[in-house]
Amino acid sequence: MVILNILVEGSTEEKFVKEILKPHLNPQGIYPKPYLVPTNRLKNIGGGSANYAKIKNEIDRLWKEKNNQPVILTTMFDLYKLPTDFPKLEQASKLLDPYIKVKSLEDSFASDINDDRFIPYIQLHEFEALIFTDLEKLYKDFPENEQYKKDIDRLLAKCSRYSSPELINQGEATAPSKRLAEVIPRYNRLKTTLAPQVIQKIGLAKIREKCSHFDKWLTRLENLQI
Repeated sequence: MVILNILVEGSTEEKFVKEILKPHLNPQGIYPKPYLVPTNRLKNIGGGSANYAKIKNEIDRLWKEKNNQPVILTTMFDLYKLPTDFPKLEQASKLLDPYIKVKSLEDSFASDINDDRFIPYIQLHEFEALIFTDLEKLYKDFPENEQYKKDIDRLLAKCSRYSSPELINQGEATAPSKRLAEVIPRYNRLKTTLAPQVIQKIGLAKIREKCSHFDKWLTRLENLQI
């Protein structure tokens, strides 16, 4: 049995781990548990990764958690708006290829944590990119979004030039979540529930076909052994 602690950026990722990743990995004897980066531990409030020092402190705390089984720790943070004090962020920002950039940042992250039990993962460019694997699911399986069908189709056509949803960029107006909020005005209010539901309907297999960085991370988790 493998205990897999996952430090996540927000409630959307937390729900993804509980409702999608956990059922996928449990049959293989891998038990993921999400933890939000705390913003106020006294009030039990979490979410966001505005400060790398806070991330590292939380990782140190999770190592000390008492478990009867050995623990592996991984992360789920967005490349979009990564904390400015993240290890070697300035050097990585000069790299043009997003896949090389995110690999460089994950390597720097791993070096800074310096523990064989740690698997860094940074999502290209944010969690919502996974939805772009099949945008039509936003209205085909959600009748309340039927009114947005034409806008979603236009967004799909606009993003078809990207060879992978992971390559949709991280601009203030063009990041995946910003694009979705533009065509579904209620998206920001609904995303914690809607995003994991859409991803579940798309299915991990289809997402993995189009999102190679995500696929490599999930493959690594599936093959965990202690």
